[in-house]
Amino acid sequence: MNNKTRMTTPSRFWITSGIGESNVSELSAFDESLMKAGIGYQNHVLVSSIPPSIEIQPKIVAQHGLTHVPVGDEWKLIPSSSILYVVRAMKTGKRGDNIATCISLAKIAVDTTDPSLECILAYEAKGSSLELVEAMALSGLKEMVKRRQAILDESWGKFGFKTISSSLEITKEYGCSVSFVVMDPFTFKHEI
Repeated sequence: MNNKTRMTTPSRFWITSGIGESNVSELSAFDESLMKAGIGYQNHVLVSSIPPSIEIQPKIVAQHGLTHVPVGDEWKLIPSSSILYVVRAMKTGKRGDNIATCISLAKIAVDTTDPSLECILAYEAKGSSLELVEAMALSGLKEMVKRRQAILDESWGKFGFKTISSSLEITKEYGCSVSFVVMDPFTFKHEI
């Protein structure tokens, strides 16, 4: 029996969001929001809140639910049925509801040993008001930074913070709002 531990580590991420409505079911509204986020043909594994430190800008084709990712000198389509590791904020509701989601991110450095640890922190929030969930996500993220006694990279984002959010006033029977941090499936490192 092999006792070696194999670690799989993502090296890049992107952020995306989507909204969806349906007169059929909550699940149909969720599916529509995934399509608009560009990840409607993949399986999602939810992870907690530590994305890798490199952000990329993929080409998202929302009307088709597809995403192309830069790999070397080319753009690669994320294959259907592949597994994506994601941080997700999701809120569903019914006709007349206002729903919103937000994920706030911060790039930090923590002086642990040589070399210092660099990473991204993510904090998810959901509710009925976009302004409120954005404030909740930022507040929660600031607490994460403080708890780690981290050094915030203030040159990244707006004063060191980025957000991805979506909101919807539901006009059909069901609605869904989602925000994602997606780990790039093409650039995972495998170490023993």
